[in-house]
Amino acid sequence: MDLETLNPRERAQALAYLPQDGTVAWNLPAIEVVRLGAGFLSGEGAGARAMSALEEVEAGALADRGVAELSGGERARVLLARVLASEAGLVLADEPVAGLDPDGQLLVLERLRARAKSGQTVVASLHDLSLAARFADRVIVLHQGTVRADGPPEQALDADILGQVFGLTGRWLAGDDGPVLTLKRL
Repeated sequence: MDLETLNPRERAQALAYLPQDGTVAWNLPAIEVVRLGAGFLSGEGAGARAMSALEEVEAGALADRGVAELSGGERARVLLARVLASEAGLVLADEPVAGLDPDGQLLVLERLRARAKSGQTVVASLHDLSLAARFADRVIVLHQGTVRADGPPEQALDADILGQVFGLTGRWLAGDDGPVLTLKRL
């Protein structure tokens, strides 16, 4: 599918974008911001999908609050819910965990991973290598405009790449949920 050939409606149905900054132009109630993600459904269908998405990100209690009155972490959950409500085939997430506390980071990445496992394509840019190693099926390492590695986390974040690209040493450890990457500066 070539996104450039799609009209705006088709593009919005195919692609959902989660921006790095949590800026929302108007102080709409959270439920209305999320409804924008389900915009091609009408009436109760959009409202039910929006509420379900808010509950999925543990933000159902925020439904009637204005997004300008929310904390950064709460607003991030609302924006994630908007993306989840869209059910687009492709989700692009730009630094979706930037500025979030550890619980918020895990919630966001767990929800994005669940969507990937259900068949959606999720592409996320992450600077936290440990989180990328934990949640990604495939890691692409970019350095000075070129692809330096592309593969499963343990392959793409091997000792050579960690040292050459990031100036780090790392060790893979066995964790309860799979391999865990620990990092140290050179």
